[in-house]
Amino acid sequence: MPLEPDNQRLLTAAQGYLELGLPLDANQEIESMAADVRHVPEFLAVRVGIYRALEAWPLMQVVARQLALYAPDEPDRTVAWAFATGRADSLDAARLILVNAVERLPGVAVFAFNLACYEAQLGDVASAKAHLSGVRTSRYSGASRWCRTSHAVLPLGHNR
Repeated sequence: MPLEPDNQRLLTAAQGYLELGLPLDANQEIESMAADVRHVPEFLAVRVGIYRALEAWPLMQVVARQLALYAPDEPDRTVAWAFATGRADSLDAARLILVNAVERLPGVAVFAFNLACYEAQLGDVASAKAHLSGVRTSRYSGASRWCRTSHAVLPLGHNR
């Protein structure tokens, strides 16, 4: 169901502010949207972006989880949920989200790539290498596209 023109304009403005690095202005725009559309994925995706920019990890975790459960076949939503969980809770909790994702959708490169990063940071280098080896050998579909565009990989120095 498409958004009403006024809500679509506010959402587009919020996305623009977010792209400009102005998360508080983006938030002001989406807060102006009608209450009955605050559950739609487009709204929630902008909210995730706002929380990410503000480093509001627990809030991002809640909204990203909702998005991931809404559309479990969209890998970027699950990766965002894992990313926020890694910051809000623990790297192990984030790793478990991705372990479940790999079991649910084997062959999605971004899951394996991010799972390898979490496992390496947790000290399980052998498992990390196994996942990365699978990505390199094309066991995972779309590996090069996802690995280049994944925005949710934690920096190697991050350790919770």
